Amino acid sequence: MPVTVKSAAKSRAARQSRAIRRHELTGGEALESRLALANTVGLIQPAGPEAFAGYTLFGSSTAPRTHLIDNAGQQVHQWTSSYAATSSYLLEDGRLLRNCILPPSMKDFNNNGGTGRIEKLDWDGNVTWSFDLSNPQYQLHHDAIVMPNGHILAIAWERLTSQQAVAMGRNQATLNPAVNNELWPESIIEIDPAVASGVVQSGLGSGIVWEWHMKDHVVQQLYPNKPNYLGANGVRQHPELINLNYYSKGAAADTHRADWAHFNAIDYNAATDQIIVSSREFSEIWIIDHSTTTAQAAGHTGGNAGKGGDLLWRYGNDSAWNGGPNRALFWQHNVQWIRPGLSGAGDILVYNNGWYRDNAGTSYSSVMQLRQSPAYGKAGLVWSFSGPPSFFSPIISGAQRLPNGNTLVDVGARGQIFEVTATGRIVWRYVNPDMAGGPVRQGTVPTALNVSGTPGVRMNLTFRALRYAPTYAGLAGKTLTPTGPIERP
Repeated sequence: MPVTVKSAAKSRAARQSRAIRRHELTGGEALESRLALANTVGLIQPAGPEAFAGYTLFGSSTAPRTHLIDNAGQQVHQWTSSYAATSSYLLEDGRLLRNCILPPSMKDFNNNGGTGRIEKLDWDGNVTWSFDLSNPQYQLHHDAIVMPNGHILAIAWERLTSQQAVAMGRNQATLNPAVNNELWPESIIEIDPAVASGVVQSGLGSGIVWEWHMKDHVVQQLYPNKPNYLGANGVRQHPELINLNYYSKGAAADTHRADWAHFNAIDYNAATDQIIVSSREFSEIWIIDHSTTTAQAAGHTGGNAGKGGDLLWRYGNDSAWNGGPNRALFWQHNVQWIRPGLSGAGDILVYNNGWYRDNAGTSYSSVMQLRQSPAYGKAGLVWSFSGPPSFFSPIISGAQRLPNGNTLVDVGARGQIFEVTATGRIVWRYVNPDMAGGPVRQGTVPTALNVSGTPGVRMNLTFRALRYAPTYAGLAGKTLTPTGPIERP
């Protein structure tokens, strides 16, 4: 039944209650119309009884600050760095791991998602460790995570010249003269922070205890007299290998071309000793065996699965390996395994951005929970959520399964964060108020940002958001006194 709101009530609480009730009655209309009745930034929808109590970590990719807030939208801690960041993680020892976005003058590779630096900050914001990798051969980008043994798994571009790429069997016509016809295949490196630190001037430097290179696992079927040729139908016959001549097409594709695969997320499964990555430009997620030695990872045998560094599984876009027209993923981000003890443990969670899903330009985002099937290109859809148009984010974004079975969702391009139940009910909503110049005033809509002409991006874009339980080890003994909202009044 409808809720009566007195016309004279003009408090923030009254406006929020009215907006929330309207959302419940309509099933979720455009976010902008609700904000007109309540706040434009900060807490939009207070936590309902079904929300998971905890602390949410996030930051704007245009600002050097990382924030930790409670469910009331009150800041309980802030770290300030010299750089903005993509993903950040609160570690069990209480330190913050940040993937820092170095300025263009400090980077040798420049494309969206380039970072170049990983750093750890203590609770007081002091840098206790850093690793800079941006030189003519390699550069960090997008994401890096801490493994159970304390090592760090990171993704990095590797530069190949036009001559090197063509010699491997890449079609010269598919390279981009604006980027010197280069090709930047991906690398995955395992960093031992007890050995590796500082600025790496050349190559990968010391302290890299394991590595995987995309260029070691390619196939091409155009040039019989060049390497990596496995027959006229080699791409289809070898889905464990990566089509050297595949490149993304369409309105949402990156015209850069050198950034061929564009990994944007990495995760590790300790139980299986496997790595999963998200390739935006292939619109696929790939699983790789980490139980190999570095030598085995460069080949096609060895490791627990016996396949060396070849792909153990791939899903999302069958055309990437000439497997047919089926496609389920569209420029996805933040792939991860759901952690043990959580609802859906062992399944795969991914934010499917869904930009230009078809030739008609249909675009909508969804969060998908997948169950891996043995065959390449196959998975079962266990659960999914797709909301109103305001849920669409063409780039970045992510999701996290929470201990109560809900899912925290980051609509990254718009800086919106919300919690949704398994039945699709939104029980908490927040909009990041921070931008390059500092937090905006309440009532202000974050400024639009031009990212290669991508629609709907704002200056508060939020690469990743994570919620931590009050009992999380990294919060033990920490002062978590609310200090007020981040946004200015």
